[in-house]
Order: sequence, then structure tokens, then C-alpha cells
Amino acid sequence: MNGTNETAKRGFFGAVFDPQSYINIVYLLLALPLGIAYFTFLVTGLSLGFGLIITLVGIPILLLVLGGSSLLVKFERWAAQEVLKQPIVQPSAQPVDGGWWARLKAHLSNRITWTGLLYLLLKFPFGIATFTIVVTLISVTIGFVTAPAYTWASDSLTWGSWEFDPFPWSWILTIIGIPMIFISLHLINGIAYLSGKMAQVMLGKV
Repeated sequence: MNGTNETAKRGFFGAVFDPQSYINIVYLLLALPLGIAYFTFLVTGLSLGFGLIITLVGIPILLLVLGGSSLLVKFERWAAQEVLKQPIVQPSAQPVDGGWWARLKAHLSNRITWTGLLYLLLKFPFGIATFTIVVTLISVTIGFVTAPAYTWASDSLTWGSWEFDPFPWSWILTIIGIPMIFISLHLINGIAYLSGKMAQVMLGKV
């Protein structure tokens, strides 16, 4: 059962009390550093491998990149299943008969080999987007909710002989910020749901 769906069933206020909401935040924030690591590994490895393929040195490099990407895909599949609670149908096991050449051909003919590689590359731009959205939502919400504390500790605004105390008015931001807590968590859970669906389609057997 998808964890985000379970959170949605709790209603509008349920997201605050569901631990899955905060697990989703961590998952989405980690998408950026993981995406950078995946992108660096794949682009460097593929560029080096194809650049040296004429000397035959590039072939083992490309095989190493394929093997490494396969391990990363397994990790991402596990994360989507265990962290996001997204059910993913496991791909069929590769045949063991026929030696390494048969296993290599089976691996290259497997759709998930290439959709998984694309998924790892997309993790970088997706991580940038999710990190920006999550940090913005959290920062703005906290800023609104804690506005009275900030204005209370700040000096009044003066303009000539005119003086303005923002503290009483800052409570308006708090009133706006309280529902923003629930709205932000639901938006974050929705992004996590889409992330899990993307993993389900690209990393699992359809």
C-alpha cells in the first residue's frame, strides 16, 4: 500500500500526525545529492567509455558503468518500496545458463536496464526541482508561523516622525501560516507520490 495514499485517507489534518509525511520530506531532500552523484558517475563513465571505445579500453569502462547503474537502480527500487511504500513488481531474474555472454545479452535486452539508466539521469533535474519546492514550502511556512517572534525581537519601523510597530500585524501571517502547514505537507506528499509512481513505471515490471 502506498504510504502517501494512506496519508491522504487520514484527511486534511492527518498529514501533520503521519510520520510518512516527514519521511517523504527526507526522501525528497536527498534526491538532489543522490541525483548529483548519479549524474556525475554516469556522464563521466559514459563519456570516458565511448571516448575510449576505439582503443577497446572503453568497453570494460562501459560494462562497469552498466554494472554500477544496475546496483543503483536496485537501490532506488528498494527506496521507493521501503521508504515511499510504493509497490513495484520485481523484474524477472536473468538466466544463469550460457555464461557471462548470455547474462550480458539478457541484461542489454531488458527494458529496465535502459529505463533505469534514464531514471538515474533524471534524478538530477528532478532532485533540483523537489529540493527547491520542499525547501521553499518549509521556509515560507515556518517564516509565516513564527512571524510574531521575529517582529517582537525587531525594532519598530520609523519614517521621519512616523513609527510603525509590525508586531500586532504579524499575527495575520501566523493565521495564514497555520493552514499552510497542512497545505505544504499535502503538496510534499503529492510530489512523493509522483516520485513513487515514476519509480514504479521505470524501475519495475509493467
